[in-house]
Amino acid sequence: MKGRLRVTSPAYREPYPAVPESRLTELEEQLGARLPEPYRVYLAAQDGGALEGYNNHGIEIILGIGEVPKWSSLWYLLGQERDVIPGGWIPVGTDAGGGLFLLVVTAQDRGSVWYQSSELEEDDDGVSHPVVRERLADSWDEFLASIEPVEA
Repeated sequence: MKGRLRVTSPAYREPYPAVPESRLTELEEQLGARLPEPYRVYLAAQDGGALEGYNNHGIEIILGIGEVPKWSSLWYLLGQERDVIPGGWIPVGTDAGGGLFLLVVTAQDRGSVWYQSSELEEDDDGVSHPVVRERLADSWDEFLASIEPVEA
């Protein structure tokens, strides 16, 4: 199809099975917004997983919302990191240093994927902000397609 991005899937060391519709609905109800369709389709087919080897983005885990280990649960990270995650954004992945990969679910950048470092700095008002927050892709499909293995 013209203008349609061909999505390749990253290699998984430990893939998680598809999530039931009820978990998607539960997350959307909690967020007060429908998930961007490419991400919703992804979770309905595969609920994240641990990636194989090293890649250009440094992402190690794509978070799941179903029956996944606590360390790879979107629910857990959303609770733990709520102070540093902007409103209308959700964590969708992590790197080895605690950096977050975030998906915008509301607002003008809806559907875009960002990287946010775990390193924080305090502004003059005493409010902590991530040192790095960078846009990686305009959509979930574009982000998945951009993940390329690198040799260690």
